[in-house]
Amino acid sequence: MAYFWILYGLRGAYCDGNGYIIKADTRRALKAAIAWEADSLNDAGMFGANKRAVSWLANAAWKARKGGSVCPYVMPIGWKRGDSYSWGIHCAPSTRADYLLQTDN
Repeated sequence: MAYFWILYGLRGAYCDGNGYIIKADTRRALKAAIAWEADSLNDAGMFGANKRAVSWLANAAWKARKGGSVCPYVMPIGWKRGDSYSWGIHCAPSTRADYLLQTDN
């Protein structure tokens, strides 16, 4: 069992309040959570969050679940009306304490 922080926002910028922490028992569960986020952003008019990118992000974050980095892995995405990948879905290992703090609110 592992905990992960998932958020969406500008790459390399501070993202306030739009992230959440999940508990994932398997890499498949983590991949499903990231895919859900990617699908909702694709429906909103973004591009770049394809199945291959989702798999890469889930695999990279799962392998780093023992580490303590801050948002080390990002799946680049962008708006269809633009032409850049300046946005991203970020995924980082988290802790049980952070997860419990989030669920208490």
